[in-house]
Amino acid sequence: MCRRRKRVMGLILFVVFGSVAEMASAQSGSYDIRSAIQTAISNNYSLKADSLNLRMADEKKKEVKAGYLPQANFTTQSEYNPAIASQLLPGSVIGQPNKDYVGVKFGTRYNMRAGVEVTQALYRKDLKLQVKNAALQKGIESSKFNLSKEELVYQVATSFYSLQAYAEMLRTNNRDYSNMKGVLAIAQAQYDNGVLKKIDLQSLQINVANLLSNIQQLQTNYDEQLTRFNYLLGLPAAAKTVIADTITAGTSQAEIRGGIFQREDIRLSRQLIESKEVEMNAIRAESKPSVNSYFRYYYNSQFNDPGKAFNGDYSYRSSTVGVTMTLPILDGNRRKSRVNTARLQLEQLKLQDNQKLEQAHMEQASAALTFGNNQEQVAITRHNLALAMDVFTARRELYAQGVSSLMELLEAEKELSNADNLHIQALIDLQTARLDMHKANGSLLTDFINTL
Repeated sequence: MCRRRKRVMGLILFVVFGSVAEMASAQSGSYDIRSAIQTAISNNYSLKADSLNLRMADEKKKEVKAGYLPQANFTTQSEYNPAIASQLLPGSVIGQPNKDYVGVKFGTRYNMRAGVEVTQALYRKDLKLQVKNAALQKGIESSKFNLSKEELVYQVATSFYSLQAYAEMLRTNNRDYSNMKGVLAIAQAQYDNGVLKKIDLQSLQINVANLLSNIQQLQTNYDEQLTRFNYLLGLPAAAKTVIADTITAGTSQAEIRGGIFQREDIRLSRQLIESKEVEMNAIRAESKPSVNSYFRYYYNSQFNDPGKAFNGDYSYRSSTVGVTMTLPILDGNRRKSRVNTARLQLEQLKLQDNQKLEQAHMEQASAALTFGNNQEQVAITRHNLALAMDVFTARRELYAQGVSSLMELLEAEKELSNADNLHIQALIDLQTARLDMHKANGSLLTDFINTL
């Protein structure tokens, strides 16, 4: 019995630890920018919620199209008439010639009716335009969804580049810290031998401590940015996410294709204008004739005694087939007011479209200019970084030989650190400008993702 209990407990522990290990594995992973974007698109709850608008638009289209399908209704009706209505008939007709009119009761105390009525729209111009507008609404929701996806891709990419910048600055600061610790060891030996002043040693110790403090601050910033990055990817905040943190120069401007009219916001603006035009025509079409066919079949029963409710002698059937034509005449100018409102909304949409076009041209020109400038900055800072590295290496060797002063070495280290930071910032600025170029050209979801 004890052996069986131990075996069961061992199995339970195996399952529990296996589940914990699986959860830990699920909450960690390594990402490059492409896999990060794909993960965000798959996991982001806001994007999932927006995707439901596409399904709702599809259902709305089916709802409107249903107006052209046959409509069938079953109805049942029961009536009790406490006072049966009378009709005045000429007395001569009913055998009372001495009276001009005689009241005669028509009807029964009880009436029952049950049946089916089927209608079919044959011609309705307004309904046809409503179906067209419902199809346009699905395209509008698709553009809105793509805009949400674009924004998510943009946020993931900028967050990824920010993480790369922090990672690169951490590497360079750790390298500088290691270099300065080596210099501090040399200075300590010189101070012990009475060659270096105490104030110079203390100045060097302050620089080393400042570097360590800066590294800790950069690590804090990196961790905070990583938490936001996990949120965008739909991962737990504490997930052990690792990114590919090597910064590259990216794509050249000539390889960025697309155009203003490929932008989702411009496409959405044009779709809204087209939809409003169709809506106006649909309102006008309500004044046109509508033609419908119908078929009715009823089972009727009329009686005065409740006990004869289901007596076949008092029941009969009726059926009717017909076509109706309806032509609206007056509606109190309600339709005219709706058309005027839609016309004003259309004018508003066209003005907004013109503004969006101007903004798109401005963003495209600005992004192209910024991209070109940032490419030049990358080349300049790369050259300066190489020079600063050579100067620092030479100054450190001269200082070790006692030829160069400590101040000259600290100045060389400061120049190297600044050159490093400027080069990193130039690379990140270039990546961000590349991202802005794709966004301005409407190729963020196509060429940008495909070239990662």
